[in-house]
Amino acid sequence: MGLSRNGASAEHDNNIYVYSIGLAQKTGKVMNTPARIQKALAKYNLESRISPSRLSMAASTIDLSSVHVDVEYVGTIGIGNPPQLFQMDFDTGSADIWIPHVDCARCGAHPLFDPSESSSFSQDTNQTWGLRYGDGSGVQGTIGRDTVHLGDLSHPNQVLGLVKAESADLAMDSELDGIFGLAYPSLAFTGQKQSILQGLKESGAISSASIGVYLGRARDGGKGELSFGKPNPAHYEGELKYVPVTRKKFWQVSLNGLKIDGQETLTEPIDAIIDTGTTLIILPSELADSIHATIPGAKFSSMYGWRMPCELKASDAGDTMVSFTLGEHEFSLKASELVRERAAPTGDGEKKLCYSGIAEANTPMIIMGDTFLRSFYSVYDFDQDAIGFAPARP
Repeated sequence: MGLSRNGASAEHDNNIYVYSIGLAQKTGKVMNTPARIQKALAKYNLESRISPSRLSMAASTIDLSSVHVDVEYVGTIGIGNPPQLFQMDFDTGSADIWIPHVDCARCGAHPLFDPSESSSFSQDTNQTWGLRYGDGSGVQGTIGRDTVHLGDLSHPNQVLGLVKAESADLAMDSELDGIFGLAYPSLAFTGQKQSILQGLKESGAISSASIGVYLGRARDGGKGELSFGKPNPAHYEGELKYVPVTRKKFWQVSLNGLKIDGQETLTEPIDAIIDTGTTLIILPSELADSIHATIPGAKFSSMYGWRMPCELKASDAGDTMVSFTLGEHEFSLKASELVRERAAPTGDGEKKLCYSGIAEANTPMIIMGDTFLRSFYSVYDFDQDAIGFAPARP
């Protein structure tokens, strides 16, 4: 894996090219579903009916080759001149770009950014910054500026969070070095005034301040792609349907309907955050209950959350349609697409239950993570303040 330009999407428009980065799947051990629920709740400071202590007991890692496990995605970027390479999580649910600094004593086996090795680095005085989540995890450090390389594309003087201390869970993730935030700059903790996409358009490097995201499924090879400045039609079917952003902080839109096999369950619109950095779909408890009530054999546990029969993919019940109306457009998933890895038996004969891709929380909003986004190519457009969706194509 490396920095690359996708030839299929490198078409010119008024002498402006569209560049892309390939996303690869992580290998080895990854978080299981209870650990992902724990992470999502912490990211948005939410509470659940699941006991925090019992959720911690259930949280662990699993091998990516396990049945029903889908992929995690990382992409390589370069920082500085000459470029120092890092594997990043491209996250529409945050706005900062951060990487480990050479002075970080507890950053695990991650590559460490050394400013003295870059001819283009500048320090933003001694200003400090930090991110802290509800579970106590986080990072802290100082702020600097340097060139960011995205395939053949580069952007100078980008604000960067330089991590000098990170929590143990982040240090132990050997395949993820940092976060590449893609949300609105009003969400940033490093004080940046514009997204890197807005900066790239302002410099004339790309034609629009937008990014197209394709997240491939494990069964299709697990690869994904980010396209800068223009969507890649090779990875979606039909026309993109755009949904207006309702608040320019997260990529937040209005969920105006939620149907289960055609039956409306939503009584009034609620906010929906589209987040490539979250694996699951997080719903208010009553909506999660309504969906799982239509799935024969689905069960809720105060330790594991929602589980469902692993065989759902091969049964008629797997054809149950869950439809989300975002803005004026409806996007549907089959219940079978919600099946994740096998859950641990509880001792009562439950040997064939798998975790659900929908988790519940005490929340007035919903989080649409990769469980939803694997089915839909998505475009995050700062120029239109809108998100485009179309059925994904491998």
